[in-house]
Amino acid sequence: MKKITLLFALFILFLNTNKAQTINCPAFCVLNITIDTVGSNTLNVTIYNGDTMNVNYPTVVVTNSVGDTVGNIDTAFFFFAQLAGDTIVHNIPTSLDSLNSGFTGIVYLRDGIYLSTCAFNYPMNCTVGIKELVLETNSLVIFPNPATNSININVGNLNHLNALISIYDDKGQLIKAITTATYNTSINTESLSDGIYFVTADIDGNRLKDKLVISH
Repeated sequence: MKKITLLFALFILFLNTNKAQTINCPAFCVLNITIDTVGSNTLNVTIYNGDTMNVNYPTVVVTNSVGDTVGNIDTAFFFFAQLAGDTIVHNIPTSLDSLNSGFTGIVYLRDGIYLSTCAFNYPMNCTVGIKELVLETNSLVIFPNPATNSININVGNLNHLNALISIYDDKGQLIKAITTATYNTSINTESLSDGIYFVTADIDGNRLKDKLVISH
């Protein structure tokens, strides 16, 4: 009888302790949102978990700038957990047929067990610590691509170095050049004509390269 009473007490303590657990929202970052229009439209929401705790049955919902739900209106979950220190692309159903390059909104992340919810304004700036953990190696990522009025260029962890970002046209002529010390740089492309361009990032003697398509 004493053993049963002790086990019951420990179980109650476990429940009370877990009820108090919440998502450590400042340790998370929404890195990117893109849209996939092949088949059923989905929003691809990339979220980094910089916390030491997992998110259980994570539910991701996206609203636009006026508060309309445009992603995961049924509030479904598609993973059993997002592990601590992990980056996951959450593919959620959307009512959108396209995503503007300047999309702004709110991304909600909810823990399905503890019912704790974070709200992130998108686009968002990550803390330095999250940048260093997520972007341990250099890689050139351009989004959106194809682009219209602006692009974001992600070059990974610069480790206190500078990156020279250059945009060339299809004839090899230099169009724009920007030096940055941040991992993510926004560049206005309104003045660029429709067509194919090449983007390079020179970092400490190493060159990263990718193709950019402009389509106004």
